[in-house]
Amino acid sequence: MITGAESLLRWKNAEYGIVPPVEFVDVLERDNLFPELGKWILRTALTDAKKFLGRYPGFVVNVNLSYTQLEKRDFVEDVLAILKETNFPPQNLCLEITERCRMLDMALLKDIFTALREHGIKIALDDFGTGFSSLGLLRELPVSTVKIDRSFVMNIEKDFSDQNTVRFISELANSFSSSVTAEGVETSEMRDFLLRFKIKSLQGYYYSKPIPVKEFLDKYVNA
Repeated sequence: MITGAESLLRWKNAEYGIVPPVEFVDVLERDNLFPELGKWILRTALTDAKKFLGRYPGFVVNVNLSYTQLEKRDFVEDVLAILKETNFPPQNLCLEITERCRMLDMALLKDIFTALREHGIKIALDDFGTGFSSLGLLRELPVSTVKIDRSFVMNIEKDFSDQNTVRFISELANSFSSSVTAEGVETSEMRDFLLRFKIKSLQGYYYSKPIPVKEFLDKYVNA
């Protein structure tokens, strides 16, 4: 059953074709105008996601955040304004952060995410387990969902170390009342193995590769 989707940014260049985000996001984040791009991404994601709510009322759209957006004093107000503008239900939005947000003051982050959670907006901690600060972020912030990084999932059927890591992360997240998503699921065998753990949802190429929103709509809504 489809429960949601992650909004992904892609750059289509006449000379280079589809440029992956790893090639340009770091550059964008150093630009002073990136927060404005962030608002456009959020507005576009919510506008597109509304088209799914009629058929899937519980559909959640995940939108990634940059630490440069969180630095802006009026970030929470901007998010709430876009939700109002698009008439999108807050409980159907999940904002994703990564360990890079640790660069910001923890008290600031806690205030921001507490305010967002008070309006029903979900918070996900992405790429969990890949950095030294992940546990600290989970402990300090009101996180709704922990997303286990795909590096722990790729060999889940054979690697006992990865199995123990996934088990530990899932139990740890549940102890903080956070749900768990496993990323990087590519086969039915990986899916079945991961379902042995306390994991609420699965994400990966087994379900869908990144596709344009129109194709996504045709596949899940207009079919």
